Formats: sequence, structure tokens, C-alpha cells
Amino acid sequence: MHILILPNSFKGSLSARQTARVLQNALQKKHVVRAFPLSDGGDGFIDFFKALFPSARLIRTRAHNAFLHMAPTSYLWLPAQKTAVIETARICGLGKAKKEELDALGASSLGVGEVIKHALKLGTQKIYVGLGGVACNDGGAGIARALGVRFLNKQDQEIANGAKPLLQLANIDVSAVKKQLHGVQIFAVADVTNPLLGPLGSARVFGPQKGATPAQVRTLEKALTVYARAVKKATGKDIARTPSTAAAGALCAGLYGLLDAKIILGATFLKKHLPLDEWGRQADLIITAEGKLDSQTLYGKAPLAALQLAKKYHKPALFICGMCDERALKTLPKNCRLTVACLSDFAKDKQDSMRHAAKYLRQIVKNI
Repeated sequence: MHILILPNSFKGSLSARQTARVLQNALQKKHVVRAFPLSDGGDGFIDFFKALFPSARLIRTRAHNAFLHMAPTSYLWLPAQKTAVIETARICGLGKAKKEELDALGASSLGVGEVIKHALKLGTQKIYVGLGGVACNDGGAGIARALGVRFLNKQDQEIANGAKPLLQLANIDVSAVKKQLHGVQIFAVADVTNPLLGPLGSARVFGPQKGATPAQVRTLEKALTVYARAVKKATGKDIARTPSTAAAGALCAGLYGLLDAKIILGATFLKKHLPLDEWGRQADLIITAEGKLDSQTLYGKAPLAALQLAKKYHKPALFICGMCDERALKTLPKNCRLTVACLSDFAKDKQDSMRHAAKYLRQIVKNI
């Protein structure tokens, strides 16, 4: 049997590359296996590009993390393509943040802008920014600030970093950034379709993930509303309702509204860079995986591309997840021969599931 394995990461447990390797090793003795790690912009974005371009170089540098402490980080450099690949989760990520560190109102995306600035010095002409898994919710204002954008209050003074200071925002000066980014294309690869504001927006849906209390969620919504008005005044771009601007603490909003980035949905991005149709036709079974199957899974995330492929070529699919929100099962593609398996059904508890994910993955596929 020909098996196609297209996993996303299990956040806090296994990367997409590790998941692909575990499943391939478990199945290749009895089957012909093709395994390729996916990323919809979040964790594993650099691994995905590294698999596509093995000669790409990892550039190590230092930048501010979400809590404005200098920390080591890295990005990928493709010299032949003059392209930089930046994974926001590596710079201002939520994954390694301690609960007591979380600061939804004060955290900043400044470090992402610093890494972009570093890449510009190499002569980059194209930058892919993978969005997802961040601990900040400042709408990408920090990114833009690092590249020369000025955020001013009514007294024409610069406001501080973070989301809450955006409440004081009156004007944005983007004149300096146009020189910095002349001749450079930026692509914001988003893992969700949520807009910046409203009931499905950044503050209400993703703010709690970054430690925001209900009161702080309301503050975030107000701050991002002020921000959206100022961005429209400065650039003419309406970031409030544009799909995907909520991605990664609304970093996508700043990239699109202030840096003129083109937004690409994760599933669309994968189809563009991989010969999925060829692989799908050849496969007898398609396996995908992700840490949690929930309502966001089908809004541009990587497993969606795998499930759409299975449906298109009438192939059976296996979705392995760490946990499953049963309400999301109703939204999975119809007329798709799909089996869902959860690590949580095998493990003692969530911690056991995360700690021994590889063991449970092997257990799930051992009878294939």
C-alpha cells in the first residue's frame, strides 16, 4: 500500500518533522511511504522550507522576545532565491512561555521586525513570515516600529510597545518604512481566516490563549479598534474586517496594513509549494496529524489541505490528533472516508499524551 503522510506539529510535544519521521519509521517496513512535514505558518514553518530547500542556511541572531527580553533566535536564508523565511513562533512564541510571564496587554512583536531588519541586510528581496503560536497581541505594531514606523499620541509623542498603549494612538507615520522595504515583497502566511475585530476577532478568540482575562480581552478589543482606525487613516487599508488579520496575535494586521504584505492562507500556501495532486493520486491512504482538532482546523490550517486532497481523489484518510473537540467533527469535509484517532484515548492524561506522543502514534498505526 502507498501511504502519504502529511502531518502538522503537536505543539509542545513533537514538531511536524518529528511526527513525519515517527510515522514513516512505523509504517515503512510494510508499506511504500512518502512523509512530508507540513506547516500552515505556525510552529515548523522553517522546518517545512528546510525540507523543500535542503541547502538553505539557518541564520542565528538575537532579538527581543514577546516580553521584550533579548534572546537567541534564528531564521532561514535561501541565497539563490534571495529569500528569508521567518517563523514568528521562534521569536515571540507562546510555546516556551511560563504562565506567570504571559502579558497579553504588554507583550510585543518588536523582535519579528528586528529579524526582518537583519534579513534585509543580507539583500533579501522576498520574505515569508509564518504566523502562529505567538504570545503577543499587539497587531504587529512592534514589527512595524522596528522597521521605522512611528506610533504617536495626540501630543505627537511615541507610545510604548505592547497592545494596551495602542489606546493612546492618534497618528501613524509610515514614511521611513517605505525606504526600508523598497523592492522587497513580504508574504504573511496565516493559519486562520479570522478578522482583526469582532466576535471572531483576535482579542476575543485568541486573547485568552495569551493569558488575557475577560477584562483584558475587552481592553484588547478597544485598543485594536483604535489601531485599525489609525492604520486606515495612515495607509487607507481596512484591517478591521480583512480575513486572516487576526492571525498570530493580529501580527498579520500590521504586516498587511503597514508593510503592504500579501496574505496567504496556510492551506493555499501548501498547495502552491508541494505537488500534492501528484502525491494524492498515487496514495492509497492519506494520514495527517495535528495537536488539536477543533473549529480552527478547517480555517486554513495545514491538515485541511490533506483532507481536501483525500476527498478530491476519493482516498481514505486518517486524522491523528492529540485532542479532539467533538463539535469540530461536524464541520469536517463531507463525503470523505475519514477516520479520526486521538492520542488522548490511549494516554492516561494530557501530560502523558504530550510526553509520550511518539509511543501513541506508533500504537495508533500499528495495525495498518
